[in-house]
Amino acid sequence: MEWFDTHAHLQDEPFDQDRREVMSRAKEAGVGFVLLPGSTLEDSRKACRLALEDPRFIVAVGVHPHEAKDYTDETHSQLRELVIDTNVQAAAMDRPPIVVAIGEIGLDYHYDHSPREVQREVYYRQMQLAHELGLPVVIHERESAQDNYEMLSRATEEGLLPLDPPGVIHCYSGSLESSRLLLKLGFFLGFDGPVTYKNARRALEVIRECPQDRLVIETDSPYLTPVPLRGKRNEPSNLPLIGAKIAELWDMSLEDTSRVLMDNSLRLFGISEDR
Repeated sequence: MEWFDTHAHLQDEPFDQDRREVMSRAKEAGVGFVLLPGSTLEDSRKACRLALEDPRFIVAVGVHPHEAKDYTDETHSQLRELVIDTNVQAAAMDRPPIVVAIGEIGLDYHYDHSPREVQREVYYRQMQLAHELGLPVVIHERESAQDNYEMLSRATEEGLLPLDPPGVIHCYSGSLESSRLLLKLGFFLGFDGPVTYKNARRALEVIRECPQDRLVIETDSPYLTPVPLRGKRNEPSNLPLIGAKIAELWDMSLEDTSRVLMDNSLRLFGISEDR
């Protein structure tokens, strides 16, 4: 069995002291790939540096809605350059592209660390960047479902999201009704440790209805640790616990579940099976 952690912040400071050990445990757990999503320009740069050193990492570069207030024309330009330069370096090393998506981008109305109007503007600009570079998007959405859907619908109508799939809604926690709308737009849904929690009724309902070829799993490390390890720092080696819950809901063997989820993840990020 092999697993793909489609969202883990291993470039974050909590992993600076033991990242090598974390990835060793991930290997033992069968986790073959980990996507590092960017939250700021510098965070994205660090993720790219790590991915150039370790072929198990791939990267999404972007600015999180919390940091949207700091997004400038220069940020936009440097994100573009980061994608191009990193993938040129990968090619020089005879490796496939390392930056495979733009993210995590989106809207977060829970904390409002950035004004909502600014969040929407920066979100749209980064979808334009994804279109320019021919990359899918990794989307963060919290307490902003209606605005998020309207923006994605607009971007789809304007031809900014032409890829199939156009991207993934990371850590999906919305309603069944919202999931149907997002699936109609072509998006994948990503699920994390909370699917193992006792109060996960709504997420489980969405998973049961979601087409099996449109679902991926992620740890969102160091956050959202699954049961029975809840309360500890999360890491990619815990991904099979989430996979086991999906297998239970699908009434499928763990081996078959891992195969389906791996195929979905590779397709989402346009990665060759023989990478």
